Amino acid sequence: DQKDGMSALGALSGDPRMIKSLQGKLDGLVGRGSGFVEALHYKVRARVAELGVFQEAHDDLREQFLAERRALEEKFTKLYAPLYVKRAAIVKGQTDVEAEKPVGEDKGPDDDEEAPAGVPEFWLCALRNHEQLAQYIEEKDEPALAFLKDITVEVLDKDDEEEEKDDDDDEPKGFKLAFHFEQPNPFFTNPVLEKSYHMVDDEDPILEFSKGSEIDWLPGKNLCVKVMRRKANAKGGKKSNKPATKTERTESFFNFFSPPEIPDEDAELEEEEMEQLQDAMEMDYEIGSIIRDKIVPDAVSWFTGDANANSDDEYDSDEDEDEDDEDESVEDEDEDEVGDETTPAAVGADGEKPPECKQQ
Repeated sequence: DQKDGMSALGALSGDPRMIKSLQGKLDGLVGRGSGFVEALHYKVRARVAELGVFQEAHDDLREQFLAERRALEEKFTKLYAPLYVKRAAIVKGQTDVEAEKPVGEDKGPDDDEEAPAGVPEFWLCALRNHEQLAQYIEEKDEPALAFLKDITVEVLDKDDEEEEKDDDDDEPKGFKLAFHFEQPNPFFTNPVLEKSYHMVDDEDPILEFSKGSEIDWLPGKNLCVKVMRRKANAKGGKKSNKPATKTERTESFFNFFSPPEIPDEDAELEEEEMEQLQDAMEMDYEIGSIIRDKIVPDAVSWFTGDANANSDDEYDSDEDEDEDDEDESVEDEDEDEVGDETTPAAVGADGEKPPECKQQ
């Protein structure tokens, strides 16, 4: 229908103004057929009509499947919740576990020292051990992320909807990530930083917009900007009215909370600007999805590095199968000589193995 078509256009362009520019043309096409089916033989038309009955039955089953899947997801979300609460209590040091002090060769170098509270840098390590997320974590971000004590996920509700949207019939679609930080910390005063993703449709990953918390940085601690100092004038030169310093945006994980802004409908963008906006929105959604779908559910495995090991094992298994297929194909060849079959070792997307977490 027209709504689905508009959503698809939004996904392709990343720019709602393009949708508006085509709205008039789409309105003129509503209710008009292409004439293709009408031109078919009457018996073929009858068969197509019968196929339409099957399609409607399929669509009804699809709706039933989606409803039952949503109910199942809600059921297990409630079952997961107590486990996440217990996990957070141990990470924060609110709950402790019994442990027997090792002796001999099993004794660690720091075992005679007083144990730190909880699990230090748990979430920093979990995020950093994911190869794709590690690309967005700068070295300067790590001391601030060390104060991250929990990440939680929620589905959007009416309180998360924009004020101007006052339609009681439409439930908000999407999810919200909440990053819980220890307070006080030397970087900012927010106890929780949130990032919400508002979707056109829950079933298809079409992002409408996202928004993040405004970070209340302490003086001189903003990790998202760098201060540029103007060089002093040469001796005897004229004094300048320009400020002695200026700030510029810089790379930081905390830019995650400042998502791409959707321009006003009246604004005009060049094609290149539209593509950049779409790329930024897609990257923003991908990061949020990784945190929601991988990091939060399997945080312990990402902290220990087991999640990366499992990924490598799966990659190696697929590679071995490919090598076996190549060997079989070589045996079937009649030629005496074959080409080089050297298979490259499994590496990350950037040509390097995934980073390992360093405990401090």
